[in-house]
Amino acid sequence: MPVAVSFADEYSACDVLAGAALLCFFALVVAAIAFDARERRVPNGLVLAMLACGVVLAWCRYDAAARGVVFGAALTVCATLVAAEVLWRRWRGHAGLGMGDIKVLFCMMLVHPVVAVSSFALGLLALAVAAVAMRRQSLPLMPFFGTAFLIFWIAAML
Repeated sequence: MPVAVSFADEYSACDVLAGAALLCFFALVVAAIAFDARERRVPNGLVLAMLACGVVLAWCRYDAAARGVVFGAALTVCATLVAAEVLWRRWRGHAGLGMGDIKVLFCMMLVHPVVAVSSFALGLLALAVAAVAMRRQSLPLMPFFGTAFLIFWIAAML
């Protein structure tokens, strides 16, 4: 006769918390995509909620050493992008990347660094192709970057 396994025996509190944080994170990415497409910015409140979900996911998914590497990589990549953006604005006199996009990248890197950086690169490429095809000088990045992240993350889970 099979033994019934209770939910508490099968999953830890961290598993449940990570699952809830992941669902919230996905919803927040969709909200960021919609907001950036409409307003051309990502609100700080939305980024703060993404950061909270990202921290929970990183805490539950990685051990202490891996957490340090993930946080360090996210900080290094995003600090480099901020420095490049500051130089770009000083040199060109107008924005290149939005700071909201960089903050969202940081949050996504906490969830899955490889997927986040790959999505960012693909999003920039897709944005460039779309801008040339539409003959536009600028477009919001999140619709490209966020969509790539969701697709890559779902594919990684399969």
